[in-house]
Amino acid sequence: MIDRYQLADGASCSIAVGWGCNVISWSVKGEELMFCPPELPQQATKASGGGSPLLFPAIGRTWDLNVEPAVFGEYKIYGSDKTYYMPSHGILFLSAFSRIALEEQPDRISATYQLEVPDEVREQNYPFDVAYTQRFTLTADGIEFETTITNRGEKAAPVAFGHHPYFRISNPRRDGVEVHLPVTEWLKTNPATVLFNGESESAGQVLKLKPEVYYDHVFAGTVGNRMSLIDQIAGRRVHVDFDDNFEHLTVFSPDGSDFVCIEPWTRGLGAFCYLDEPGWENSDSVPVLRGGQTKTLKVRFGVEQ
Repeated sequence: MIDRYQLADGASCSIAVGWGCNVISWSVKGEELMFCPPELPQQATKASGGGSPLLFPAIGRTWDLNVEPAVFGEYKIYGSDKTYYMPSHGILFLSAFSRIALEEQPDRISATYQLEVPDEVREQNYPFDVAYTQRFTLTADGIEFETTITNRGEKAAPVAFGHHPYFRISNPRRDGVEVHLPVTEWLKTNPATVLFNGESESAGQVLKLKPEVYYDHVFAGTVGNRMSLIDQIAGRRVHVDFDDNFEHLTVFSPDGSDFVCIEPWTRGLGAFCYLDEPGWENSDSVPVLRGGQTKTLKVRFGVEQ
């Protein structure tokens, strides 16, 4: 099911409700800003690939690091012998959303969706009683995202979260394309697992994208709340504004791509690998909600033509 919303001035967005409430289209003044291949979401087999996936409750890949070679997706929780499987970037595309509210005005439309996690997903992938609602608000020049997560259980729950928008660019050689990032540090990852390897280097706040480079860079040390994708040939700036819950900013763009992803993430890249360690609930590796606790996260996509 795809829900499409359009304002009187023509701004519109389309949400693939059955594919994790993914915003597969965002158009302003007749210009499509979101990249999504034509075969998606009908042929989606994972969370990512196009549009604007929501990442929850895991970010990145999970591995069982206690065996050699490491096994993708498997993890355990300290105190239990059961083995779970966490897909890359989480479980939302395996679950079901339903719309619970709709507010329409000439200059803005707000739609709220509630997540229902199937019993088999709780049994096999994520055994925590966590409620999730997602609100989208379309305006003339942007989309506002408000995410509310509540731990309905008694035990602590890991709740990493992120946005993964695929924004279109004018040319795959990235001529005139750059990303502005309010960061101070580039965190290095292991190419095989895409987990942090403990190395880092200083980072500037302007990343001029080069041709024939595979970008999958994670940055930290945020000193602001806006990241921007500037495309000089297209004559536009796309901004992603985020609240203080987000600590890591990621740039993803394989060489030759027609898109650049600029992604705000909470902590938690690969953190499900370490839930088998005692005291993970009190570590800095992943955001945690205690029993009965609620967290709200806010992000806005905006465009300047």
